Amino acid sequence: IEEGIGIVVTEGGAARRIAADGGAFASLYDFQVESSAALALRMNSWEVVGERLNSDPTLLVRFNFEQKGAARWKLPNLAKHGDMADHAAIIGCQWGEGRWPGKAALEFQNLNDRVRLDVKGEYESLTLAAWVRAQGLDRELNSLFMSDGFLEKTIHWLIRNDGVLGMTVVGEDPKDYQIVASPPVVQLSDLGRWIHLAVVIDGQSRRVSHYLNGREVGGDALLVAPPYRVGPSELGNWSARGFPESDPFMIRNFSGSMDEFCLFSRALEPAEIAKLYQE
Repeated sequence: IEEGIGIVVTEGGAARRIAADGGAFASLYDFQVESSAALALRMNSWEVVGERLNSDPTLLVRFNFEQKGAARWKLPNLAKHGDMADHAAIIGCQWGEGRWPGKAALEFQNLNDRVRLDVKGEYESLTLAAWVRAQGLDRELNSLFMSDGFLEKTIHWLIRNDGVLGMTVVGEDPKDYQIVASPPVVQLSDLGRWIHLAVVIDGQSRRVSHYLNGREVGGDALLVAPPYRVGPSELGNWSARGFPESDPFMIRNFSGSMDEFCLFSRALEPAEIAKLYQE
């Protein structure tokens, strides 16, 4: 496009020339003002939704990765009824930009980067949800959230290197476990982009369901009966206690960023998952 020329591109992709009118376009200053106002509105709306989520009596854990007044190594649990989980400890990791400018996120870059927490109690159902930006699926199994080792009735949530979402539920014996996997839904084009992931472990209907960007993308019948436990666990990594450290299959660190994480003690409905994504 040369000086004095205007072009309109229609929804169908066709282009046509028009008379150029510089006054019809926003100036860079106007654009910056509008952009700043939109970001402030987005942040305020997100904070309002966050307060509503924090008051949900079934919310066990919520991390928004905003460090207002908190130590850099400490990740506050914002769930107002989350008496079963204390604040988490950040090990390694770096602070970076989240889903929009001014929003913080935690970056997992190195082999030992992780967030440690302990969720007490036993539950008939669980729902996990997180905003993540994967820089690469470097391991065969890339941890999102995992209970330590293979303790009885615990869970492992991950992304495989082929883009499959996986949830492992351990039975009464460490050798008695079930893996519920989605089709390959995380594509190469998703790397470096923020995506919303969720998984529902419904002990009442005995089903595990995976979600990507608010839409169910896979699931299967759940053979392991409730109750389910979380216990000592990690975001973005895994403590494979009792396993050979030299086994590369046990290295499951996540490479990327996390913007928000929620853990509920119930099975959220599909409409609720979609709302988490939209808000």
